[in-house]
Amino acid sequence: MGEHEQRPADHRPAPSRLADPGAWAVTAFATTSFVLGMYNAGLMDKAGVALAVPFAFFFGGFIQIVVAVLEIFRGNLFGACVFGTYGPFWVIYAALNSLFASDIPKTSVDSALGLFLAVFAVVSFYLFLAALRTDIVLAVILALIVIGLALLAWAESSAQQWAAVAGGWVTLAFAVLAWYHAASDITAATFGKRFLPVWPVGSSPKEPVAPG
Repeated sequence: MGEHEQRPADHRPAPSRLADPGAWAVTAFATTSFVLGMYNAGLMDKAGVALAVPFAFFFGGFIQIVVAVLEIFRGNLFGACVFGTYGPFWVIYAALNSLFASDIPKTSVDSALGLFLAVFAVVSFYLFLAALRTDIVLAVILALIVIGLALLAWAESSAQQWAAVAGGWVTLAFAVLAWYHAASDITAATFGKRFLPVWPVGSSPKEPVAPG
């Protein structure tokens, strides 16, 4: 190409960037967890626990599944796995307590729920290990989720009421921390500065690396 010959202008549109939807999903998870935790901790009349079912279907479940798909497009494997785990968790919980409750013999309900909670405690444990490279608040949230699920699984399997109450209090703890984390992310996005610290501990996978 000659010295004075110009290259054609590059009219390709700049690649679009999806906003980080993580705080939306964390808010949904925290709110649904808090509602159920209030009942498990014995702070609300158990007769109203059915309120948790629509929360689980439409907020804790559906919203997190949507965000999990968005995180895949953002290149965020960690976020996709977290929200793609707890979204279905809440949908399954709601379905077990509404659509399929009559299909499980009463003598098997407790052991079935115990197994359900236990397997998600296992998954939560390795999500916790992955979170050790994100921030301290998120790692603590996932550690408490592991403890809470283990306590609730034990309560269902052994009929230990104290374990159910303890699991409810742990659920309230990680729900409040999750609200804090979501508030930190949302206010950081609007103010351009993080006012609520989460104390990063490594190269967080929450933001995809820009190409080139």
